[in-house]
Amino acid sequence: MAGGLDDAQRATLEVIDDLLGEVAPGVSERELAARALELARARGASGVWTPIAVGAGAGNLVCHPDYPPTDRRVADVDLVWLDVTPEFDGWPGDATRSVVVGSDPAREQIVADCTRVLSQTIAAIEPGMPARELFHVARDLLDRDGYELLDLLGNIGHDLDRGGAVTGFVDPRNTTPMWGSWALEPHIGMDGVGAKVEDLVWIGEEGVRVIGA
Repeated sequence: MAGGLDDAQRATLEVIDDLLGEVAPGVSERELAARALELARARGASGVWTPIAVGAGAGNLVCHPDYPPTDRRVADVDLVWLDVTPEFDGWPGDATRSVVVGSDPAREQIVADCTRVLSQTIAAIEPGMPARELFHVARDLLDRDGYELLDLLGNIGHDLDRGGAVTGFVDPRNTTPMWGSWALEPHIGMDGVGAKVEDLVWIGEEGVRVIGA
């Protein structure tokens, strides 16, 4: 695996760690996105390979470039996700984390379940398996717990290469064997609240590992 991809993802995770400490009532989606880019540039990012996304309040139900961050502000009790996508010397970073603002066991459970779905999906990867088989693993996990899949394109991830190249998705139709770098990003919802968690994985003959971890 190219070291540049590992370095880019490690820096991206550092940005998110810093940004999570700034999520507070009153800050807007747009302000958090701008701050994410500022933190990424401070680590050497040239820009982004796809727009940074932030979801607060009702905004946590949709994640797509056609729905950019708005002036919607974080509420006193909220669930906010941060999808950070900087580019470093042509190498993309891509990670999402969700955080609960205030105290709300229901929202905290959704974040915990989303994190578990991602972890169990990654654990189910077999190098070279068709992408659609992995989709069904995640779909079964969501169905078991009664969650909606909120992704507007109906997938739980995509491949990712230098320059932010995406050629296929982890969806019910993709028979592409899974090798190289893939972003896995279940976006799940229940009772009008959405959570999203994302990691990059590298799939090779030697096995599967989370990039940047």
